[in-house]
Amino acid sequence: MEKNADFIENTNSIMIKRILKLNILLLLLAVLVSASCQGSKRISIEPATINRRIFDDNILAEKDLEHFAKLVEHIWHNGKIVDYNLAGRFSDTPQTIYIALRSKGLRLIDTWQTDMSLSETLVRAVNNAKQTLNAEQIDNIDTLEIDLCHSFRELYTSNDRQQSLTNIHRGIRGYELSYGSKIERAAPTYAIATNRSNQRLLELFQEKYKLTDAQMQNEVRYRTFEGVQVLVYLGKTKAVLTDRGNTFVPLSEVTQENTRKTAETAIKWMFNNVHQDGRFTYKYWPSVGAESQTKNMIRLWMATTALGKVAAKSNDPKLWNIIERNIDYNLQQFYREEGQYGLIEWEGKVKLGALSIATMAIVEHPKRSKWARQEAAIRRTIDSLWKSDGSFNTFYKPKDRNDNQNFYPGEALLLWSILYEEKRDEKLLQRFMKSFEYYSKWHLGTNRNPAFIPWHTQAYYTVWKQTRNERLRKFIFQMNDWLLSVQQLEDNVVYRDTAGRFYDPTRPFGPPHSSSTGVYLEGLIDAFQLARQTGDNKRTNAYRIAILRGLRSVMQLQFTDDIDMFYISESKRKYARGGIRTTVYDNQIRCDNVQHNLMAILKILDAFEQDDYKGI
Repeated sequence: MEKNADFIENTNSIMIKRILKLNILLLLLAVLVSASCQGSKRISIEPATINRRIFDDNILAEKDLEHFAKLVEHIWHNGKIVDYNLAGRFSDTPQTIYIALRSKGLRLIDTWQTDMSLSETLVRAVNNAKQTLNAEQIDNIDTLEIDLCHSFRELYTSNDRQQSLTNIHRGIRGYELSYGSKIERAAPTYAIATNRSNQRLLELFQEKYKLTDAQMQNEVRYRTFEGVQVLVYLGKTKAVLTDRGNTFVPLSEVTQENTRKTAETAIKWMFNNVHQDGRFTYKYWPSVGAESQTKNMIRLWMATTALGKVAAKSNDPKLWNIIERNIDYNLQQFYREEGQYGLIEWEGKVKLGALSIATMAIVEHPKRSKWARQEAAIRRTIDSLWKSDGSFNTFYKPKDRNDNQNFYPGEALLLWSILYEEKRDEKLLQRFMKSFEYYSKWHLGTNRNPAFIPWHTQAYYTVWKQTRNERLRKFIFQMNDWLLSVQQLEDNVVYRDTAGRFYDPTRPFGPPHSSSTGVYLEGLIDAFQLARQTGDNKRTNAYRIAILRGLRSVMQLQFTDDIDMFYISESKRKYARGGIRTTVYDNQIRCDNVQHNLMAILKILDAFEQDDYKGI
């Protein structure tokens, strides 16, 4: 640079000086852009930035969407470049774009394009994609799924790769793999639409090119990138920005009206998934429009109890008949007797949880007497699993299993609390309190786990309403005060759409799951009511705020409209609408995702007053 400066000073020409400066700047810009967008090596980012999203206020704003939609419409119909001036990154070159052409949710073709300007790249991407389709297919295209990609980052080390390709980034970041001249990219919306984890996409790349693990480690080049996600609806001059292919739900949207709508659409999903023979859908995969054939007796019977809660609100005979058909199916398929004991058995397992929840479903149905024999036999089995120290054996089969103590005993105690509320059986209360003494000490000892809390909270609150037992009250508060520390708040998440879920990445309590959020809300709303009923204003407000945050997370995960179902065939959307995803990056709908959250919301709607939705 000193030699260049000396040269410029000696030229005595202002014009030459300006030209040289401009050329140097242009050369530097070309090198930087090429490194970012075309694959030239660049200095690795610091590991700390791996987990931080790159934000750029100039990449695309809401105010630009109508303009952008007009640009895409023009290109779609005319196949030509049109002037398009957008400040910020889109004035740089080259641009890298992913585009998928969809007809009623079905992706007919997708393609990648890298070119010099936004308009040129869009034109080539659209025209290349249309060339593969016939005229009828082109006429049927109604939605363009577009990812405007930027901020390509090299992943040099195994640690960088591991951090940057974890699930939390799925649907926000895309990635690029290069092996020799072979390049594969996965756009953020592609990962969401196909519901494939980053690990699975890596496996597909390895299988496709028949690479060894050593080659994947040493010869494949890894890069990640950010993507501005836009859905453009042809013929409507409409464009929508998305997060992981979905609309972001702010906390301010958690109102009484929206909570009621969330419940109503979840109810429709629940009853839409009771089949003619009484079978309930266990798990549904929206990306492929197919139902899983796996089963879980606890979750399926809990779905039955949720249906019963809905029917009890309206006392609609038609709904009760549907539930009756469901109970009949479940008993026919999974109930059998062994001597005096009634069993709910699947794949050689008889679980305390399944026995307890099946009994709840029967007990709360108006035609309970129809299944009196089965109820009595199952209750005998549950009683046989209770021990004099207050603990439960958690499996009838296999006899040597006694795990899942965080779940099954709480489910059994919830059943007992319902039975006690019904008849005030003092012997049952004595057994219940013996179990309370055992499990409260067990939990606070070396077994503290959030999974324990909602089941025991609901059971103890139900009995507290009858007994006003002070020890039950204190333990409910002790459990739920601690549970609040597991919830992710707005300022401690990597991405805003995960706020409100109950998950602590620093503690090994298991992965995030919407069914967990739902069951925690079921317990928290009981703790909230207990705090309000006992005049504990501080806890009332703390639990209220946690519930609102949890509701925000649930609303974020619910399939509600054509935006978040953009990749689902229109003919299959009825099976997804109202369903609740497992996480923001995993769209499978399991029955307990919906059931737990619906049961919680029904209680919240009953307990919350208008002012309770006022926010934090």
